[in-house]
Amino acid sequence: MTSEALPIQRPAGPTTPDAGGSGDRTSGPSPRHSRVAVVGAGFTGLAVGLALLRRGVHDFVLLERADDVGGVWRDNTYPGVGVDTPSPLYQLRAMTNPDWSALYAPGHEVQDYARRLARSTGLHQHVRFGAEVLSARWDARAARWRVETPHGIYTADVFVSAAGLVADPKLPDIEGLAEFPGPVFHSARWDHSAELAGKRVAVVGTGATAIQLVPELQPQVAELHVLQRTPAWVMPKPERPVGERARRALAANPVLGRMQFDVIYAGAELLAATRRSRLLREMLSRVGHRHMAAQVPDPALRARLTPDFDYACKRPLVSNTYLPAMTAANTRLHTGGLARVGGSTVHSGDGTSAEVDAIVLTTGFEVGATAPIARRIQDTGGRSLHDHWGAYPRAYLGMSYPGFPNLFLMQGPNATSGASSTLLFSEAQARYVADAVCRMADQGIRAVDVRPEVERRWTAWIRKRSARTVYETGGCASYYQNGEGRNVVMWPANTAEYQLRTRRFRLSPFRAERGRTGAGRPLEPLRPVRLAATA
Repeated sequence: MTSEALPIQRPAGPTTPDAGGSGDRTSGPSPRHSRVAVVGAGFTGLAVGLALLRRGVHDFVLLERADDVGGVWRDNTYPGVGVDTPSPLYQLRAMTNPDWSALYAPGHEVQDYARRLARSTGLHQHVRFGAEVLSARWDARAARWRVETPHGIYTADVFVSAAGLVADPKLPDIEGLAEFPGPVFHSARWDHSAELAGKRVAVVGTGATAIQLVPELQPQVAELHVLQRTPAWVMPKPERPVGERARRALAANPVLGRMQFDVIYAGAELLAATRRSRLLREMLSRVGHRHMAAQVPDPALRARLTPDFDYACKRPLVSNTYLPAMTAANTRLHTGGLARVGGSTVHSGDGTSAEVDAIVLTTGFEVGATAPIARRIQDTGGRSLHDHWGAYPRAYLGMSYPGFPNLFLMQGPNATSGASSTLLFSEAQARYVADAVCRMADQGIRAVDVRPEVERRWTAWIRKRSARTVYETGGCASYYQNGEGRNVVMWPANTAEYQLRTRRFRLSPFRAERGRTGAGRPLEPLRPVRLAATA
């Protein structure tokens, strides 16, 4: 089944400059060649833009397919959406936000932060809205990337993919789903015209989205049918509001913000150690069992909601409201996932069925080799990253792959976190890319291509480290893994190690083509930018 078979809404396309509510925007005519072209204006793309500005590089564009910045926070507007990483950790350190209303901020605050960030730094002037990347191909003769968009062709010396790890919904290939007579939509393309109050609603999936969505839907609907393929570890959520006095103090004293960040970061890294520590996993799984026992009195239901795999094999979830919603009188749990749909009836793998009026899919996203951008980025011969990778997405530092010169992948293979903030990786990679652009200009280098043997050694190291982590030994199947159960998504060590490895661009792992054209143009004039924290 293709996505066209379902009424799935796509992000909005080109609009007038003032549409969408983000204020001053640039979506009109622009130079068609730039030193750097970045795919996406989510937080990762904005991080790249900020890093370039800090190094005095102003000749870049952010190619955004929708009509606003924010990426995943623009696209996800389902009831209950919010961060599941503490807010002070989920922000760009180059432009912090002291004004979060809660330890776990709601989604609209994160989106507002992205908009303020883009406006206050002038990054909105670099964004080209409605410019979805349809294809990107390396031109070896000109030493530049040729990028096709609905606006026409852009060219760039350096091409950066910040398309996002969870940008494109994954739709299940389920018999009869396309013929369902009522509304069917993915949570990341929420249909706000669908009236769900008082209706019978099926939610397919029990991951990080469902954990937030189910408690919001349960009080509103007549019947809520949750189709679970695999249960998740659900941990207590240390929710608390942030008072006005605390927010004023954080805004007035950046040192307090840094201290807050450091404390939360240390705690997140401790939890991330579960990837290798069986003792820590056992301790935390006991917390999860106690949380389950306190919130789900029925032992039979509790057994069906309890995972049979190690803690942290899949990303643990935090909620104080999901499990109570699952015990409500109008909620019914179906296990075995969604097996098929017949007319208005959904059939689960455990043999149960239910007649429903609407279906909400919380079925994840296309990641790695299956992401659309991996099929659209092509080498000089027209072979895509998807074709090169097959079942094994891989890249040196998660960013560079042989045969794709001047290409940098953000949040690429094994270069993101399942416990700490993904934005820590985004900023580390953004600084690395900006350093690469400046080093190429300083040394008259027009193209860099990572050496195949370097990528092979790096991938072998990743495989060796991953093999000893819970991502591969914990007894679960997750989007972290390829079809053979190998971790191809998560960084297998601590975040600090990745930040150290990417603190500067080193030329020795790359084959360099010199010449004062393309990326080797001197950076003139240098206009460093002083960035202050957002208010």
